[in-house]
Amino acid sequence: MKRRSTPGLSALILLLLAAPAAAAPWVRSFVVTAYEPAFRDGDCPAAPDNDFAGMLQTGWRRAAEIAELTKPAPQSIEPYRILAPALHFRGFAPGIDTYLNPFAAPDPGLPQPTGKDAEGFDLDGRTGIDNGFYRALGCLAAFRGPGSITARANARMQDGLQTILIRLSGTGSPTRDYDVLVEIGPSPDKLERNTRGEVLRDYSYRLVRLQQYAKLRGRIRDGVLTTTPLAELKAPDFAWSESNRGEAIFRQGRLRLVLAPDGGATGLLGGWRDWRELYARLAFNVAIEGPFLEIPYRTNLIAVYYALARNADGDPDGRGRNRAISTAYRLTAVPAFAVDPASPVALIQPPPSARILAERAAFLNAVTTHRMAPSP
Repeated sequence: MKRRSTPGLSALILLLLAAPAAAAPWVRSFVVTAYEPAFRDGDCPAAPDNDFAGMLQTGWRRAAEIAELTKPAPQSIEPYRILAPALHFRGFAPGIDTYLNPFAAPDPGLPQPTGKDAEGFDLDGRTGIDNGFYRALGCLAAFRGPGSITARANARMQDGLQTILIRLSGTGSPTRDYDVLVEIGPSPDKLERNTRGEVLRDYSYRLVRLQQYAKLRGRIRDGVLTTTPLAELKAPDFAWSESNRGEAIFRQGRLRLVLAPDGGATGLLGGWRDWRELYARLAFNVAIEGPFLEIPYRTNLIAVYYALARNADGDPDGRGRNRAISTAYRLTAVPAFAVDPASPVALIQPPPSARILAERAAFLNAVTTHRMAPSP
């Protein structure tokens, strides 16, 4: 009988060398250092400004009253004592709070970006990049450049207003993996910075899974992460004050992240958002509410309402009116360690005041039913 020969030692070594190495688990985490609407510069004919005298013109307000309300203020606080209360009332009849009932005032119009390029995602698979939020509000100075609420939001985040973590894990390679677990969530820990104010790299932060948290799948190819759309992605919202922090819900939400050789990352987070909620968070978030955006940030909230409604491009109701608007937020991040605490932790974030919550609820009811909401 012929005996089967066994491979020699050298042949075994060659076989082992030729066999693919078993993939090792890997984890990469990031802490976000900038988070803002994905708006571009240089594509607007002119940033709109507020003509307060024109804004206050109604069929029932006299010219002398408008002149008195808009005369130069002797002190910086005066516009909020004199002009701000009047800005609430710009409707077709006295006594209608037009922040709560913006449809009671005519559309003053808002310039839109004229460029053909935009950042975002193809959410519907038909029209290319979808970013109706940028199309609606992309010319507002409040979201562009130094001194904007975008700059304020990033400065406040780095001062401790909120901390956002992203954690990736897989079994292939950090630069090429076809099944990556992606986690996005907040941390109760403030960003660590050096004496120059720069966010430090490679610090540990606890990851909160109880709120503002999402888990989704993705893949990395050539150092770029793309995720499979998640029906309802929950993440920390873009915020510039304590009263408009909270959870953002992105329908068909997704993340695209470019992993840099130095360990950092840049990318976009986006999906469909309820445009009515976006308006409510803009208009009702601080003690002086709407006038806070209209006076120092020169943002006409009635124009914002109509621009959001006009550019809403998803989730039509029974009458064909779209309730969602495509959105994208730009982010920058540095390497960090997102750690799971020994026991679950929650964010300690005081909710907005009862008045702010009541005003948001009143507006949402009014815009849904088109029944005038009285001022709380």
